[in-house]
Amino acid sequence: MMIKGKTASEGYAVGKAIRLEKETIRAEKQGCDSIEACLKAFREALEKSREEIKTIQKQAEDRLGSEQAEIFGAHLEMLDDPEIRKQVEAMIENDQVTAAYAYQTITDQYIQMFEQMEDEYFRGRAADIKDIQQRVLAHLLGKEVKDLSLLEEDTIVVAKDLTPSDTAGLDLDKVKGFITESGGRTSHTAIIARALGLPAIVGANGALEAIEDNQRVFLNASDNEIVVDPGKKTLERARSLVREQEKERERLKAYADRKTKTMNGKGIPLYANIGSDKELDPVLENGAEGVGLFRTEFLFMDQPAMPDEERQIQAYERVFEKLSPVIVRTLDIGGDKDLPYLEQPKEANPFLGRRAIRLTLEEESLFQTQLRALLRAARNQRDVRIMFPMVATEKELDAALEALERARRSLDEEGYEYQTNIKVGIMIEIPAAALNARRLAEKVHFFSIGTNDLIQYLFAADRMNESVAYLYQPLDTTLLRLIKHVVDEAHAEQTEVGVCGEIAGDLDAALLLAGIGVDELSMSPASILRIREALARIDSTDLERLSDAVLAEHSPQTAKEIVQAFRRKHLEG
Repeated sequence: MMIKGKTASEGYAVGKAIRLEKETIRAEKQGCDSIEACLKAFREALEKSREEIKTIQKQAEDRLGSEQAEIFGAHLEMLDDPEIRKQVEAMIENDQVTAAYAYQTITDQYIQMFEQMEDEYFRGRAADIKDIQQRVLAHLLGKEVKDLSLLEEDTIVVAKDLTPSDTAGLDLDKVKGFITESGGRTSHTAIIARALGLPAIVGANGALEAIEDNQRVFLNASDNEIVVDPGKKTLERARSLVREQEKERERLKAYADRKTKTMNGKGIPLYANIGSDKELDPVLENGAEGVGLFRTEFLFMDQPAMPDEERQIQAYERVFEKLSPVIVRTLDIGGDKDLPYLEQPKEANPFLGRRAIRLTLEEESLFQTQLRALLRAARNQRDVRIMFPMVATEKELDAALEALERARRSLDEEGYEYQTNIKVGIMIEIPAAALNARRLAEKVHFFSIGTNDLIQYLFAADRMNESVAYLYQPLDTTLLRLIKHVVDEAHAEQTEVGVCGEIAGDLDAALLLAGIGVDELSMSPASILRIREALARIDSTDLERLSDAVLAEHSPQTAKEIVQAFRRKHLEG
């Protein structure tokens, strides 16, 4: 039997399945006989939950390291969110219902809000709130709180979703891979899997029904396949792939401390995409030469209220102190990403509406606070760069540069130290900006091509919509020719060009982008060493000939065949 899903962390694994099914705790609507008693029960449940989360945080720190354990710091903040607490207590008092029903009702509203967002990262936060909700309800309703521990060796964990508490309780030395029915590449499961180097498939609908405990499973996360009870030949092939995978990992470790260069010495730095300082461990372990995309909106989403200037400075400094260069994208909110504390009108087509730079230019206080925080946090760092997202016109870029200048003036007036020599760039993710690259390049130090949105807008194809997935082709030569146009126009103005979209971490696309002349690539840390090794074995002139051959074609399939033939000749011979 074969099940399909979405790869969250590439690789192969063979093991016996263990199904993690937990009863969802729900509270019935009941009246509260004593308001004081219900309020007391609520506060005691919060305190018990707080102590348990602290214990789990310590377990996670021992097993996963301090960076990954910090997710439970965010859990503690969610648990103690004053707005949620205020709303629950008000419902207990005004509606005279039990603490369990009030807490369930209020937290359900937050869970629903996050689940409705299209961005995978923010949908993943719904699972965090559910995790906390279930823990508090268990205490209020007298249910046992179970935290999973010892598992058998060579185990594949199958679950609806894995919460942070689930993962902290697992004996991760004995887990070989994860399968979940829900979640995406930025869910907690995916983040942990990549941090641990474990293969994982998410969005595997029906996995819990199709897989039984102790059934042998071949998890092929490189090809989005799950084989249940594989036959002898399939099992032999699976074990062979696992052995080759281990050999490859050992071999690639030799590249962790190297600079990325082609065989003839042309440098093409490989950077990492991150959402917070919590993701730095795999970035450093895989030898990233910097951060090519620091998504700052996650800092704003993980807070119950708008983070002030000092809070932002602390978060930025934790990244700036570890790596250089760091390219920081200013707040990219809107579309499918909302801030609960920022009032935004509902839009019929939010991806084409008030988002990213369009929003921050209107929210002057929010934008100024972030720009000031970035300038101050970078005061002692040698290479921090600020990048504006979703720029479509020169007018928008001019307004953003003026906002940055206002931030500088305000810091001068208040006597703060800040970075006076910071580089400024923009995301190229709107076709209009790509076509006007020369004019925009005159005003900035660098471009970073966000291919996820550029493909979406170029082909008018929602990347989350399976019915138009055939249009979402990273190796489409129309896209590649547009990228080549951007590179040529930017280089004419001595402006650097990087790529920070998903295709940068795809080996086929990375080879083409290097041949087109992109100056740097930014990707998931897990992709870095494989691409670094490949580039080290190829002459840059061969990469240029490869890109010329592909750009002369018109079919994505033909382009893929040309790249695969090139790989067989240069990397597999």
